[in-house]
Amino acid sequence: MTNTLILISVLFLGIIIYLLNKIQADRLKYRSNMKVLQEFVAHLNDEQKIQNNQILLSAEFKKKLSIINATLSKDIYELSYTMFEDSYPRK
Repeated sequence: MTNTLILISVLFLGIIIYLLNKIQADRLKYRSNMKVLQEFVAHLNDEQKIQNNQILLSAEFKKKLSIINATLSKDIYELSYTMFEDSYPRK
């Protein structure tokens, strides 16, 4: 009877030690995975900032292009009008 209790106690002690080691290994694996995930989120954050800057530059470029296009259209119209007046003088 005593031998059986000692055997069960040693078995339970072995299981407890095994589970403690497994828990420790799982914690290390979890920390490693969390570190990779945090680096990935930081990378995505950096990419988002870059894309936001590109969108901002794109909007500014679109605005400037619109202004330049309007100015160019006005200049072309005035040049065409001047050429027309020079080609067909008033009587």
